Amino acid sequence: MRTTIDIPERDHALFTSLARAQGISVSKLIVELARRGLQPAAAVSESAAPPYHVDPQTGLGVFRSGRPITIDDVKALDDEW
Repeated sequence: MRTTIDIPERDHALFTSLARAQGISVSKLIVELARRGLQPAAAVSESAAPPYHVDPQTGLGVFRSGRPITIDDVKALDDEW
């Protein structure tokens, strides 16, 4: 089924970036986000979250990690570069 929605430019840019990062169309991304939003909070597991997203407040890419990243981790990576 087709429908038309008005998406603010800033949100459209975010949707486009997220869709590109996941290798899917913007339409599919919006459908997936809507489905997640309609599920009870307990039904949305951490494993269902994408490993990468763009923070809507900062516009920066955020990667999910299996553990907290410490300042020592950052320093070690900084020393490598």
